[in-house]
Amino acid sequence: MAISALGVWPHDSRCTPVSDAPTYSIQFCIVTVQESEARPKRRRAETVERLLDAALETFAEIGFAAASVEDICSRGGFTRGAFYSSFRTKDELFGALFARETARELDRAEQLLVGIEEETDPVTAAVEACLSTFRADRTWVLVHAEYQLHASRHPEAAAALREHMAALQTQLAELIERGAARAGLRLVVPAGQLACVLLAMHGGLVLQQVSAGDRSGNRAADLTSDLERTALLLLLRSAVTS
Repeated sequence: MAISALGVWPHDSRCTPVSDAPTYSIQFCIVTVQESEARPKRRRAETVERLLDAALETFAEIGFAAASVEDICSRGGFTRGAFYSSFRTKDELFGALFARETARELDRAEQLLVGIEEETDPVTAAVEACLSTFRADRTWVLVHAEYQLHASRHPEAAAALREHMAALQTQLAELIERGAARAGLRLVVPAGQLACVLLAMHGGLVLQQVSAGDRSGNRAADLTSDLERTALLLLLRSAVTS
């Protein structure tokens, strides 16, 4: 059986297409239907990404509490309907934003830790890799700090933030365990506890660096980076053994 642009004909010599239109196999038509069904999903994913980008910039500029859904939509070029078709609330949007930003950082760290077992000093190599990955991204640091303030006043947001941080801590702990195993090192403290300390230390230092702003120039950033490098080396060297 063949499918024409004008109809369907069985393999019968008496049935002749009345058009010179090209014929296509059924398999080709099925693939086309699958692709057409995938298009709305791709468009929705693109919409979500653009909303997250717009929200990141808006929250960093005017704060989470002050930002309205209209502000986010205006920056991203969307209607309120586009927002509410993807997220029920700003808090839900922040959860998606948190997951995206932290996943990107962890993925970069994972890639940079490849081959760490070949280094003569894997701990130092790991620290340098982490410092180059978990940099003080001013925009994300501001947004995260803004939401922490919001959560301190709203119990539901605080509960959601605890869940986000717990998920991040678990992912970081798994990354630490994989890195230690790859380097042939044994952890002498639970990976979860080590991850908790690392996140707290890094969060405090980058917030201090961002708060200093441009008034202290690059010197403040250099001092913070040196301080974090030293602290990380001391912490990790005491947390592992060969």
